[in-house]
Amino acid sequence: MVKGQDFADFWIEEGILHFVYKPNSLIDLEAARAVVKERLRFQNGISYPILCDIRLLKTANKAAREYLAEQGCVNALAVALLIEKAYSGTLSTAFINISNPSVPTREFTSMPEALWFLDSFN
Repeated sequence: MVKGQDFADFWIEEGILHFVYKPNSLIDLEAARAVVKERLRFQNGISYPILCDIRLLKTANKAAREYLAEQGCVNALAVALLIEKAYSGTLSTAFINISNPSVPTREFTSMPEALWFLDSFN
């Protein structure tokens, strides 16, 4: 059985849910479902702005991105995707522009800027 904690760590700090993908994670639909299930269990029905650190994520396939854009936004007030500058945001750009998440979602290369964006939803 695939477990969400196999792919990401998460915690709440100053009213923001920090969600960090583990190094070289490959997210397919099964992994996306497991991650969302574990995050929702952790949140216990409370909505938060989410800082999603994808800097070490290897890839997420199209089915996973579409699932995350819908079900992954449940109990999320907004999402800040933290990316590597050199990464150029191709995965995050596809997620934002093609999968069209249901909550305000932006990409950032700076942690302080991402947190500033999320503070307005806190």
